[in-house]
Amino acid sequence: MAELRRRVSQLADFAERIDLRERGREGRLLADMVDVLRELSLDIEEVSQYQEELEEYVEEIDSDLMSLEEDVYLGDDDDDETDGLFDVDDEDDEVSYIELECPVCELESSYNEALFSEDGIQLSCPHCGNVVFDSDEDCLVIDDEDGDWEYDDDDSELFD
Repeated sequence: MAELRRRVSQLADFAERIDLRERGREGRLLADMVDVLRELSLDIEEVSQYQEELEEYVEEIDSDLMSLEEDVYLGDDDDDETDGLFDVDDEDDEVSYIELECPVCELESSYNEALFSEDGIQLSCPHCGNVVFDSDEDCLVIDDEDGDWEYDDDDSELFD
């Protein structure tokens, strides 16, 4: 980057020394091109600085995400209880899944049974994005015969 700025600066100095603007239309054209090059080199340097800042920021986010994934999926190693939804360290605890059919795309998807006991959870179909379970309503979202959306409060068959 410094090399580009140095070379453009040399061109600008040379254009000023030979008074390029006073040499007719071609001279004015070349002088304007040197000015554009100077502006471009400054813009490129600014973009490069922003890129470095973004790279640092993304690295911080990646580190934070890795810590979060460890907490959620592995739980704390200090506690005997599971803090995350999925504890891969305990071989005795088996994760059970519930399969639900989406009323929109009619494809089945598996969901961790522990999610159904959490508050503030909405489970969406991974294929079409339709909400298939809403814990705030404590029910499944189904499509009735008329094509209207309704809530099925009888979700006891999920856990049979």
